[in-house]
Amino acid sequence: MPTTFLILLACLLIAAKSAGWLCNRIHMPAVLGQLLVGVIAGPTLLGWVQPNAILDTFANIGVILLMFIAGLETDMQQMRQVGKAAFTSASFGVILPFFAGGAFALSLGYSLPVSLFLGTVLTATSVGISAQTLKDLGKLKTKEGTTILGAAVIDDVLGLIVLSIVLAFTLGQNPSWAILKMVIYFPIAYVVGHFGFPILSKWLPKMLALEARIGVILALVLLYAWSAQSLGNVAAITGAYIAGILVSRTEMREWVHDGLSKMGYSLFVPLFFVYVGIQSNFQSISFIPLTLLIVFVAIAVVSKVVGCGFGAFLCNFNPRESLTVGVGMISRGEVALITGTIGLQAKLINQSIFSVVVLIALITTLITPLLLKLLYIFQPPTPMVKPLSIEAIPEDIGEVIQS
Repeated sequence: MPTTFLILLACLLIAAKSAGWLCNRIHMPAVLGQLLVGVIAGPTLLGWVQPNAILDTFANIGVILLMFIAGLETDMQQMRQVGKAAFTSASFGVILPFFAGGAFALSLGYSLPVSLFLGTVLTATSVGISAQTLKDLGKLKTKEGTTILGAAVIDDVLGLIVLSIVLAFTLGQNPSWAILKMVIYFPIAYVVGHFGFPILSKWLPKMLALEARIGVILALVLLYAWSAQSLGNVAAITGAYIAGILVSRTEMREWVHDGLSKMGYSLFVPLFFVYVGIQSNFQSISFIPLTLLIVFVAIAVVSKVVGCGFGAFLCNFNPRESLTVGVGMISRGEVALITGTIGLQAKLINQSIFSVVVLIALITTLITPLLLKLLYIFQPPTPMVKPLSIEAIPEDIGEVIQS
């Protein structure tokens, strides 16, 4: 590794952490600052840093750790408690953006694989950004807040499934064989983790020091990510997310979360977001008409508000509550960035389309906190009629974007 790369790495980390701190000071997600560092240093503006294999490797590890930590912070009990409202909102929040985005891309003349992938990007919801915004507003434990949190998690699970299916069908693979591999992979991955991780949780503290234990779990996370892509025909991040959910049900959740969060957020995760910014060459967007960009962003916003809001309305939420749920689900954040990066690496989308994806993630991330604040200023939330064991809600879930 050249010594000049070490200097570059140090500068990018300092800049990313400083930009993240500044964003937190103005009550915005740190990920925005980290993205802007990449945009400024990359080909879009200064051109100091170009995409390269070493940074790409760091970024790939970062996204795997990010999704594993997201799995650790997914409270399955809470998802069951919010139940019907969250699942219905999440389902419509996936279906409507997927078909609306895909149909619009097809109308522009994009191929079916590209159109399906763009529809998949729009299904995402950033659970971290939604939760952090609600927490800052003091509304995390309201009826709407609980539903948004549960729906955002379910939305991400459904989005990962859609992503895996779309990748299988658009990369020239045999559809029957691809589906069969998925059907076989998921139960095996679950059974191995369901029975294996509790055993490790019991024996690892007796056998190894903390650093060695964290190393073992990290190796297993990487194996889950590898097996998902190579054996299960699904995205590597899906395997990492499944591993996180399974580990979260064991006694080792706390020390695993603490150890891998420090490792991830100190180096790999910030570099992932910076690298996304570096890969986003916004100069290429000049080839796309401004009106089409505006329409695509509008579809991204309206499809979530209408889809998720309609799902909540079907579950006896009043119009204001339904609108709040829909607005709370707008943010695409890091989930859309991860999906877009996968599409770019798989050569499903080109540089200009990837830059549009990043732009959508930035805009939706910026407007979600602002719109939620406006809604709560003009209309106070309805108290929850039936308590849902709110103590189970993880207050630290916003850490997905707060480093």
